[in-house]
Amino acid sequence: MQKLMPKSFIQLKKASFLGGFFVVIFLVLTSCTTDKADGKMVFRYNEPAGIPSLDPAFAKEKSSIWVVQQLYEGLVALDSENAIVPALALEWEIDSTAKVYTFRLRNASFHNGKPLAADDVVYSLNRLRDAKVASPGSWVVEDIASLRTVDASTVEIILKQPNATFLSLLAMPFCSVVPKDEITLTKSPVGTGPFKFHVWHYGEKLVLHKNETYWRIDGNGAQLPYLDGISISFLTDQQSAFLEYLRGNFDFLPNLDPSFKDDLLTKQGALQERYTAEHTLLRSPFLNTEYLVFNATRPLPKDLRWAINASIDRKEMITALRNGVGVPATGGIIPAGLQGYQPGIGIGYAPDSAKRIIASYEVLPELTLTTVANYRDLCEFVQGALAKLGWDISVNVVPSAALRSEKSAGTLDFFRASWIADYPDAANYLMLFTTEMKAPNGPNYSRYSSATFDSIYDAIQSTPFGAERIELMAAADQYLTNQAVCVPLYYDEVLRVFPTRTNGVQTNALNALTLLEAKVLRD
Repeated sequence: MQKLMPKSFIQLKKASFLGGFFVVIFLVLTSCTTDKADGKMVFRYNEPAGIPSLDPAFAKEKSSIWVVQQLYEGLVALDSENAIVPALALEWEIDSTAKVYTFRLRNASFHNGKPLAADDVVYSLNRLRDAKVASPGSWVVEDIASLRTVDASTVEIILKQPNATFLSLLAMPFCSVVPKDEITLTKSPVGTGPFKFHVWHYGEKLVLHKNETYWRIDGNGAQLPYLDGISISFLTDQQSAFLEYLRGNFDFLPNLDPSFKDDLLTKQGALQERYTAEHTLLRSPFLNTEYLVFNATRPLPKDLRWAINASIDRKEMITALRNGVGVPATGGIIPAGLQGYQPGIGIGYAPDSAKRIIASYEVLPELTLTTVANYRDLCEFVQGALAKLGWDISVNVVPSAALRSEKSAGTLDFFRASWIADYPDAANYLMLFTTEMKAPNGPNYSRYSSATFDSIYDAIQSTPFGAERIELMAAADQYLTNQAVCVPLYYDEVLRVFPTRTNGVQTNALNALTLLEAKVLRD
């Protein structure tokens, strides 16, 4: 049996852009702060997208996920390196078949005072599986054949087949544990997390209070979390939110309009000098690959697919269009930060070779690159690169809904896409090119199909974590690269700007919001 014991639980954090265009006018406001709320240490931020649900079974948007991470916990969690660490499970065992998982629960309580029990875990996961609940996260537990309580503090889960990503799936917010008898999660959510629900004025403010009986302590034995509460506002106007941040009314900026980035960031992705005294810029990897998709049912010759890859100076693209934010895609579809990532396997910038290939065609195929407005500049950069080599392609900008519809229907030849990891495993990216996931049945919008690639992917899914599995993931990515099945552009990063009074906000490469050790020190 494989026995996994607890490690230290850490979770660092990442973030977004910020911006402002009345920077000079309002810069004097950066030194202003609001008073403590009744002497309490409250962390405040704005969520322009709103929060659709506080029920973890429906936590699919970032805005909901961030709140769910404060209110609830699952059996396991992810640390700053995306490794699996214990959460409500104190320890677990995996049997020799790699299908039977036995979890032993720690001593913890829900916000309503009810002790955590194995029945709650079984109820929560069965609820996620229940078709009547219609959770968008039901796919996470589709490999579960059965689950049962062994005793009051032990849960057994049996899988239909070995799945090396199962623990990563359990770490997703969908799998948060709720009380067995809880039926009003949307109005009065109850979990075991570091913060508990206080009040929600829909569209105006959501307030969480510290869970005074939370089980976690810091390295010095002090009770976590340090914060007394969290206050979330819902200003939809980005300029207004930015000005409120400058006035000291928000403690970080998680969402900022890209149009402001030039005011805040240098071309190298650093904070503009005028901000450095009062603010801190944090940047970290974000598991998001930006890429261009070929429609395999309307095949473009392999050498031309290679030439498109080789025509793009990805470093220049990031400098010119993204203020240095992002990692040029010198690897395959697997992004930096995941096991299996290989930085040197990609089709690098080779304009001379690409030009020779393009020139060898008497008649070049007509090609249209379809995108949405936010990525027009990216696609026009590719268009310009190919034009320099003698191939004039078109760029078509459509609404987001139209892009989703057309790529699902398979009517697009060539389009921009991105994939943000559902869970931190390279298999989540490789499945984008499996036959089983061909649209409309899954997110393989390229409609690429290869028996060779499928066999490698199947081996990955049945191989336990370790060196052999990493080698298989690398081989799968190399195969896709050799076939030039797509055009990886860059691996994303998250930027967050904090006032100097805020510290201890942590993240991981899935853009989690971890406030366990956060502090806000006001004058």
